[in-house]
Amino acid sequence: MVMRAVLLAAALLPQDSYLPLKDGALLTYVVEDVGAEASAPAREVVSEVGEGADWTPVTNYLGYRACWLRESAEGVELKLDAKADAPALTILKGSAKTGDTWTGTLGKETLTFTLRGEETIERGETKVQAVHVEFTASAQKHAGHTATHGDVWFAAGLGIVRAHVTTDLDCHTATTKVYRLK
Repeated sequence: MVMRAVLLAAALLPQDSYLPLKDGALLTYVVEDVGAEASAPAREVVSEVGEGADWTPVTNYLGYRACWLRESAEGVELKLDAKADAPALTILKGSAKTGDTWTGTLGKETLTFTLRGEETIERGETKVQAVHVEFTASAQKHAGHTATHGDVWFAAGLGIVRAHVTTDLDCHTATTKVYRLK
C-alpha cells in the first residue's frame, strides 16, 4: 500500500507545476495489471480533488481511499493522514538532478527514490516531456523475493502521467500495476 503512495498528481495550476491540483477536479487514470498472474482487463479509475489550504485531499486516488498532497519548496509531498503532524513523503524532490537519490519513510516502509532524468512519454495521441523518478522499498519481504519497486513520470502542468508499481508475488512471478493519465 505504501508503494501506491508514490503514484500521485492532479489537474491544472501553474504550467510548470508537477502537482497541479484544482479543487473539484476529476482525474481519470487507465489502470492495467501486467504479468503472468494478471487477468483483469484495463479499467478507468476516477479520482476527485477536494478543497485544501496547505494540503489538498484527493479521494479514490491510485489505490487509496484518501491521501493528502502538496507542492512545497521540497517538491511534491504526500501523506496518508489529514493530521498536521502526520508523516509526509517527498515523492519528487524539487532540487534533485539526474542521478540524485533521496529517501523517505511512510509507515514502516523506507523508500529510496532516484531521479532518472527527462523522457518523452506518449499520452494518447500526443507526446509530453516528463521527469522520470524510480523508487524501491526498503527491503525484500522474504529471501528470494524482490522488494516492491516502480517508476513514476511527472509532466509539468499535468502531474503524474504514468506510473508502474511492481510487486513480487512469489519467487518466480511478479505483477506490475500500470497507471496512465487519460
